[in-house]
Formats: sequence, structure tokens, C-alpha cells
Amino acid sequence: MRSSAEHELLQAIFNEMQELKKAIQIKDERRVNVREFAQRMNVTPATLYNRIKEGLIREPHKDGKLSYWLNSYVNSIITQSLNSDKVAA
Repeated sequence: MRSSAEHELLQAIFNEMQELKKAIQIKDERRVNVREFAQRMNVTPATLYNRIKEGLIREPHKDGKLSYWLNSYVNSIITQSLNSDKVAA
């Protein structure tokens, strides 16, 4: 069995790891606008909006007139599209 001191140390390490995980996620949460998202997908903004209408990409967040997605979401969509574009040889 673990002693109380060992348990407290492991809990402190766990808590620190959770804080680091949150900090990394927050760092990657910059806003990506329509133009940048389309550019990163190598499509036109019109094509991006068509994919939104088809339900392939979720609606953007709004901040006044600005439409944006969080960078982590954009990265997940790009990764998903790269994996689905691979053709078996």
C-alpha cells in the first residue's frame, strides 16, 4: 500500500499534468477565419460554405460580423480530410 505522502505526491503530479494539458489546449485555441480555413483546406470560401450546408463542417462561431472556428477544430477537419483522401494502391 502507498503511504499518505506518496499518495499526496502522486495527486500533486496528476493535478500539475491536468493544468499543463489545459494550458496546451488553450494555447491552440486561436480563432481561424473563413479565408484562412478555406486556404488551409485548399478550397475556395464558397466551397467551404457548401460543405457547411452539406453538414460536413459545423457552423462557425460568430463575434459580431466575424465568423470563426477554433484552431483545434480546423486541425481536426484538415486531418480528417487528409486521411479520407488517401487511396489504396
